[in-house]
Amino acid sequence: MFFIALIFVIIAVGMQVASIRKSDGACKKTDGVIRTRQDLLSVKEAINLNMKLAIFYIAMFVLFIIILVIAYFSGTPLVQIIISLLSFGVITLIVGLIGKTYEKKIKTMEVQSDDPEIRRKYQQYLVQWKEPRVQLPD
Repeated sequence: MFFIALIFVIIAVGMQVASIRKSDGACKKTDGVIRTRQDLLSVKEAINLNMKLAIFYIAMFVLFIIILVIAYFSGTPLVQIIISLLSFGVITLIVGLIGKTYEKKIKTMEVQSDDPEIRRKYQQYLVQWKEPRVQLPD
């Protein structure tokens, strides 16, 4: 059971690392300021990856719970199942909190552009990011 939990933890941490790298890359590429449509595209790509990974994480967590329930009814001790679930929860919570700091960098970027469409699109992306969707619309 611990091996299965470890696999799920590694996948979840890997997803968070990918999200952090993409968000950090967008921030570094733009120096934290959106000036051009290209900068906005970098931000959009980071948000899209974040949204897709969130959906995948939810699906993975549901699968993990199903596996734990099956393991319980197959005779795995409840203590082992609880430890697996707590281990997964604590580790992914810590990594998720680290990831939130990078999300915040994307959400608080400054827009310095003469094109009002860039500011409008960025604000629209932030609103849509809060909505349940797979990615931002084109």
